Amino acid sequence: MRIDIEQVIDGARLGPLHWRVLILCALVTLLDGFDIQAMASATPSLAADWHVPPGELRWIITAALIGIGGSALIVSPLGDYFGRRTVLLGSFALVGVATLLAATSHTPNDLFTWRLLTGIGLGASLPNALALTAEFAPARSRTALVALMACGISLGAAISGFAAPVLIELGGWRAVFATGGVLAALAWLPLFALPESLRFLVARRRDPNMIGKLLERLDRTHRPGEGQTYIMRERPAGKLSVSELLTPRLAPATLLLWLVFFLNLGLLYLLSSWLPTLLKESGLPLAVALRIAAMFQIGGVVGGFALAWLMQRWGPFTVLSISYTLTAMALAVLGAKVPETALTTLLIVIMGNGVVGGQVALNVLSATLYPTTARATGVGWALGMGRFGGIIAPLAAGQLMATGIATGRLFWLAIVPALICAGAVALLRTAVGRSQATAPAV
Repeated sequence: MRIDIEQVIDGARLGPLHWRVLILCALVTLLDGFDIQAMASATPSLAADWHVPPGELRWIITAALIGIGGSALIVSPLGDYFGRRTVLLGSFALVGVATLLAATSHTPNDLFTWRLLTGIGLGASLPNALALTAEFAPARSRTALVALMACGISLGAAISGFAAPVLIELGGWRAVFATGGVLAALAWLPLFALPESLRFLVARRRDPNMIGKLLERLDRTHRPGEGQTYIMRERPAGKLSVSELLTPRLAPATLLLWLVFFLNLGLLYLLSSWLPTLLKESGLPLAVALRIAAMFQIGGVVGGFALAWLMQRWGPFTVLSISYTLTAMALAVLGAKVPETALTTLLIVIMGNGVVGGQVALNVLSATLYPTTARATGVGWALGMGRFGGIIAPLAAGQLMATGIATGRLFWLAIVPALICAGAVALLRTAVGRSQATAPAV
């Protein structure tokens, strides 16, 4: 008897197994977000402790981003070969260990090394967490669940930003990394309760009995039995490479998606990495600057939910185009002059909604655009291409800061990629429509 697992997955009601996958993958993204923001929060006090201008720390600030970019391209796709769960467990363990060891650094080379290794772990854990969540979710709930899980990144970064003033007061910048490492270590053991992706198991022709039992846990109406064969509508390819993302059907959408990821993650990491420092240098006390900068991530959390809700009604492309346009307007106002605290906070929330919330929406889009056989690779390569923007933009900003550029000029320069994103997303609508129109019949 042949059973299409996609029909079972899409027909299942949300139950304990769905929520287990969602909560555990959200825990991964939350702690990933905490760790990413930790470096930005630690930068002002680290620069003071080591008696160097903040701009001189630009390579240390971007070390994790370099690791994320390389890992997303090289390590993350291993999830399509060895399983999402296996790669997720290994990469998240690396995040915890490297973050703890970052707190012991006494030289720039030490800290660069540990942040680079942290980035390698982050670059593999996030795409596989996204893919695992998407592959267990029913089609009717997939966008909302993946968006909900991806909001953990922004929430974790916001928690890191709000906790940083207290942690720095208690133990300096080292306490920020030590806290992140301990939390990651404590979260690692519960991750063993994650199941492997059903779609991966079928694509790799694993034990039918194991697949049947997992399907039964997902949908109580399913009864596994002897002689059952599990199939998918999608082609379970035995060989996979990035070339599948660049077939004539998928290439236009893939290239536009890579462009938007490149620019959006460039904006995200430029602002996440330097916003506390820029606000402090504009005259705000460090604790106030850290808390206002954390509102960038709060805007992302609110934006992630709001954009996901709006995307269900208006579609992702219209919503994202409008969001990026509003972001460009906020950057223009902030670039003219850093205003009083309340208005600055509002502008940063709007920017967070567009950039961080926009990234949540892009993660959802990338996790649903590709077939199962290429999903982890597709998400990983989109994030990997985006990480190049995430590396280049903070490095360039650090270099400009070292030359003495005014804070407002950096905000004005950021308007350009925001507007390009708005246009590229509009073009992506056409490319995705064409790829779906030419999809093979099933």
